[in-house]
Amino acid sequence: MIKKIINISICVVLSLLAVLLALFLAWKYKTSWKTTTVGVEQSPDNQYSVIFQAVGEADWPFGPCHCKVTLKNGDRTVETFREDIYDDGGQFQTGNYSVEWMKYGVVITLKGCEQSDQEVEVFYDGRASFMGYTDEEIGAILKERYNIEKVDLIIKDETGYVVKADGIVFSADASLAFHDSYRQEVFKAVTDDLFPERFNRSLEWDVKEGDNLSDLVYTPIISINGYGNQDLNPFCDNICEWLDKCFERLPYDEAKEMYDKAGIIVTAYGCEKVEMSFASTLSIDSYTDDKVGFYNNLYTCVERYLNHEYYAFGGPIVSDESEDAAEESFSIDPEVSTEEIGDDVIRQWASYDYEVFYDFPDGSEYALVPVDRALGSSFYVLLSFDKKGDVGSARLVNSDPFNQQTGEAKFITFLDDGITGFAALTYSGGSLGNLFATFDGGESYQDITLPSPKIELPTGQVYNPFVMPEDAWEESGTIFVKMVQGPDGDHHSAELDGARTVGIYASADGGKTFEFIREEAE
Repeated sequence: MIKKIINISICVVLSLLAVLLALFLAWKYKTSWKTTTVGVEQSPDNQYSVIFQAVGEADWPFGPCHCKVTLKNGDRTVETFREDIYDDGGQFQTGNYSVEWMKYGVVITLKGCEQSDQEVEVFYDGRASFMGYTDEEIGAILKERYNIEKVDLIIKDETGYVVKADGIVFSADASLAFHDSYRQEVFKAVTDDLFPERFNRSLEWDVKEGDNLSDLVYTPIISINGYGNQDLNPFCDNICEWLDKCFERLPYDEAKEMYDKAGIIVTAYGCEKVEMSFASTLSIDSYTDDKVGFYNNLYTCVERYLNHEYYAFGGPIVSDESEDAAEESFSIDPEVSTEEIGDDVIRQWASYDYEVFYDFPDGSEYALVPVDRALGSSFYVLLSFDKKGDVGSARLVNSDPFNQQTGEAKFITFLDDGITGFAALTYSGGSLGNLFATFDGGESYQDITLPSPKIELPTGQVYNPFVMPEDAWEESGTIFVKMVQGPDGDHHSAELDGARTVGIYASADGGKTFEFIREEAE
């Protein structure tokens, strides 16, 4: 009886082990051995095909997935290989590969978000290496790839080829993949043609190289030449006209990867360089279908940059210089310090005629005195007088209140504390102006960039019609600034019965930052 029980127990155990083994083998087959066809790519002549299969499942929890790739000529297997793809634990899918059919073989690119793209070259005849192309074969590749009808020059060197076609000189490697920099060089050539001659803007290039020639990234560094928000609309107009020219020569859908890698680097007086990428910040993929949306997005980004809100869209570019050196490169140092200017010079300046001044309640006066003039613009110093116009009491407060900027002084004013004040300088024939603030009684001034009210044009594009500082004052601890349109302005408010308007700005932090609060009838 006992023996019978033992035999039954052994049978049960063996049966259980068999079930467990079957379950294990089924699990192992599903997770490690089972092949599932993900996609099949066919050559243009239908002679060859590449079959992509997922092998098992991705390693748990966030390991690589596994794929099997087979090149077939009809029913004959030319080559097969397996690879691991690191894609954040995802299963192998169509987005993990791409195929480019070449004359002698196929270039298979395997992709994953946690790895660099991996290229595998497979030759139709099974050879292990490629010896290069003839000039005729290069011409055929370029015609198919870029519709280039005539190649003017091909020079072969130890790294590959230098090619001239369509007036563009570019490089190509010697591999079967035939990476080249044609798109990048077209982009650079179009940009060089437009800047700075057409837009009168300085242009430099930030260049990044990668493992392949097609990884080359040209990013233009384009300056804002005007002061603050005064140059916002011209700058945005310039960028959009430039993109129109780029897309005429190199449409976005033909060079999406190149455009998305690039962008623009903006530089302006008083600000660090900042990069605005096409792929994220500026969303260039919507440009053709929604130019107004792109324009307004660009406008907002540049305005934030001018207001030093760097981290709203990625942070400033840190150059090879230290941060102190970068700030110093934008600082303004007068050629002669205030202490080195003698009393005789100050007395001479005090005798000059001046029109812009501020009278304090105690009878003293501050005056912006023009001491040099060129091309219709004046250079000013800030003098104080114990009594209005008393040359003998003149004192030099600031030898360069407008930080080396020239124009025509419009006003100077101080608040009740006697040390916080504002001044304005006009330029462009009096049609534009800049606002300056002092927090130390006029010994130093800094530019104040006011936010744009983003008035909408009939086209849908936004702009700032209020370009001329008119006045500054304080009420109940809030500082207000009035900005007017200037002689060229033509904005009228429908909400104010079609009246021509001015813009009112307010500051709750003592004049350091402002916000637009309303329009008023002029």
